[in-house]
Amino acid sequence: MKQRQAVILAAGRGSRLGSILNGKPKCLLEVGGRPLISYQIEILRSLGIERICVVVGHGAGYVYESLDDEISFVVNPRYSDTNSLFSLWLAGAWVDGPFAMMNSDLIAHPKVYERILNSGKTCLAYDSSSGMQEEHMKIQIEDGAVRAIRKSLPIKLSAGENVGILNFEEEEARSVLIEADRLVREGKTSHWSPAAIDGIAHQHRFEAVDIADLSWTEIDFPEDLEFARKTVWNEVKNELPNGQRDSRKQNSKAGKIHLKSERLKNLLRGGGSPASASIYRIPAWPVA
Repeated sequence: MKQRQAVILAAGRGSRLGSILNGKPKCLLEVGGRPLISYQIEILRSLGIERICVVVGHGAGYVYESLDDEISFVVNPRYSDTNSLFSLWLAGAWVDGPFAMMNSDLIAHPKVYERILNSGKTCLAYDSSSGMQEEHMKIQIEDGAVRAIRKSLPIKLSAGENVGILNFEEEEARSVLIEADRLVREGKTSHWSPAAIDGIAHQHRFEAVDIADLSWTEIDFPEDLEFARKTVWNEVKNELPNGQRDSRKQNSKAGKIHLKSERLKNLLRGGGSPASASIYRIPAWPVA
């Protein structure tokens, strides 16, 4: 059996948060005194997922310096003119079999992760109490499965909002990466990662798991951060795993990360422009 693995998408700039970020990526926003991404890694490890890759771009050096040496990284060198579909495509070089995927700019009750990642099924979390705004990544559901997922979905067809926590079993994992490759080769690099799911939802079953009973929020605007700190945190802080090792870096060694050049080392320290190569590169699955 292959080792369980997860991809965290964390390359975006978070421009809608303005000066709050102070040059850092959204995944390092602090809630409860710790970065968002540290909670995600803690929860993943509590569920037995140790092989974790973070796709970085804007502020890559900050993220690298913040996390421990067991984390793998892939650099999106085009973070300023691409979107999460391109990051997913890049992560395909690291993925080996079934995998979980999540956005880094959210905080959610640990049971959301548990319902999705321990399901043994290809599925995604959605909130049936949301999904009525233009900004929301809306989903259409038929017979308990996703039939469409896109922001442009008509409100009347929306069953709720995609949370951004997904699990892909073997067949769907392969298919979603092939679809991501197809879309990128067609030049659709500004699309969101759910575009790859939308493109194959008619061929594969993506179960929709409603988590409207659990607290969560995606952080896109200052008011989202305030909601995360004042409301969501109070509902999840006592439910976080206990005894998990802290994902934050305790030393400056590169560990398992293979640095390709002095230029890339400089990037990881927060200086210079993005390098053209990934930090971590292994052969990808064949894509057509």
